[in-house]
Amino acid sequence: MRGVLITVVLGLALAAATLPVVVRQFYPPLPAARVDGPGPRAVVVPGAGRQRHGDGYRLTAAGLRRLHRGVEEARRLGLPLLLTGGAGDRTPRDPDDSEAAMMADQARRLWPEARLWIEPRSRSTWENALNSAPLLRRHGIQSVLLVTDRAHLPRATLSFRRQGLTVTPLAVETLPRDAWLPSAGALAEVPVIWREWVALVWYRVRYF
Repeated sequence: MRGVLITVVLGLALAAATLPVVVRQFYPPLPAARVDGPGPRAVVVPGAGRQRHGDGYRLTAAGLRRLHRGVEEARRLGLPLLLTGGAGDRTPRDPDDSEAAMMADQARRLWPEARLWIEPRSRSTWENALNSAPLLRRHGIQSVLLVTDRAHLPRATLSFRRQGLTVTPLAVETLPRDAWLPSAGALAEVPVIWREWVALVWYRVRYF
């Protein structure tokens, strides 16, 4: 009987984890919005890593989602676009070998008139912020619109704010729109969310 009860409970938990409306409740909370200060003067998109493709690399699905939304917002607002990301666990010798350069190539296809800057050295979210801040300040920019996945947005926002920037966070939604419809996409988001919680704890200890 006890085994049956455990099986039922686990089954219900697994079923709940396929519902977007349930999974959404486990996202890390977004930092409090700042209503004062100037509006964003640039759009920033941090990379989501590269993956092997034949003899080279390609952007991940998460990276492409971020990029498409970032280009959309930069075009709508008429703002420059900063793309930040290096080469995984290393800093590329050639900036053209970076994830940021790959993102820039895609961005130009989506919006040939885009004003693009790349930051090609970062290997983590913290480095995205640390290396982007001086570049932005060289262009006289203090306030940015930060575009990334909803799960990643709290850690990214805190990292960029830690550099003294004014950040307006914008989430790229990854959960299916039908909140009460079971979905493999919602289930796949669960480990991403827990990884972000762990990363937030680590960042709090090390950086914040």
